[in-house]
Amino acid sequence: MQQRQSGSAVVVVLAAVVAIVLAVANVLMLLSAIQHATDASTLIPLLELYRGCPVCLGYFVASPLLFGLSLSALSLRSPARAPAAEVSPAQSLAAPPSAALRLLALLQQEARFIDFVKEDLGSYSDEQVGAAVRSIHEGCRKALAERVELTRVFDQEDGSTIVVGEGFDPAAVRLTGNVTGAPPFRGTLQHGGWRAARVTLPELPADMDPSIIAPAEVEIA
Repeated sequence: MQQRQSGSAVVVVLAAVVAIVLAVANVLMLLSAIQHATDASTLIPLLELYRGCPVCLGYFVASPLLFGLSLSALSLRSPARAPAAEVSPAQSLAAPPSAALRLLALLQQEARFIDFVKEDLGSYSDEQVGAAVRSIHEGCRKALAERVELTRVFDQEDGSTIVVGEGFDPAAVRLTGNVTGAPPFRGTLQHGGWRAARVTLPELPADMDPSIIAPAEVEIA
């Protein structure tokens, strides 16, 4: 802000100096033209012009001043544009995506979750995949159990008959099958759903890039 005010003051001063110089130059040119006019037929009309037309004289003097004032006003009104700063991936992440990436980092830390998902399993047998999934399952279960408290949307066992009453939350209950008419609806619970009751993620150090889910590992011989 202080730099902006200083810059505006410099522009105002320069505009005022230019306006004064132009006004004086106009008057000097007028005087020079009168003094160097040797022909009376030229001198008299020239004098008559400026004696009989004060508006003309005012134009020569005032127009540079008006120009300077206009330039000064524009410099004061125009906001200074700050240089565009490059936005890093870390700065572009809002709080919710950062939290999601932090949870993903925990799943990667405990179970190598990302490595498993990105792996092409087509070349592995079912036995090999099954053996790998067991350890990944345990790691993911541990990470979720420590950081996310989950509760079921419906406490009844899957396969139970339940009634979905009026005013139900469509985000919490998805109706399938032959859905006609208005609630209440009576149906079979296919899945009880999950709701996050509490999430506790470790604090991220201020100097750590939240876009780094897992650091590269380098073993030094």
